[in-house]
Amino acid sequence: MEIILIHRPRGYFPPELVKASIELGKELNVKTEKAVPGGKLVASYAACGQMCIFCVWDVPRVDNLMPLCGQMTFLGWDTEVIPVQKMKDALPAMEKALAEMAKR
Repeated sequence: MEIILIHRPRGYFPPELVKASIELGKELNVKTEKAVPGGKLVASYAACGQMCIFCVWDVPRVDNLMPLCGQMTFLGWDTEVIPVQKMKDALPAMEKALAEMAKR
């Protein structure tokens, strides 16, 4: 299952937390399996001009991401967890939901 994580800082970020966040980011790009067992980092992006990070993970279960989310919390980041699916897979489910709504 694919999950999008959106990381946003909770407040003021002292240089020590910025440095620790950068180190974690470097580690994640090299040792993905260590941070998220069974997971694959599909893509990660840093927003331009904002303190915001977007990551796309492919994991067997959302629970596999919880240790990483915990680390991010301790580093001062709030994380939004959004399960996603490709549009080609989502469209039939949307059509089915629309048909069910039309019956009511």
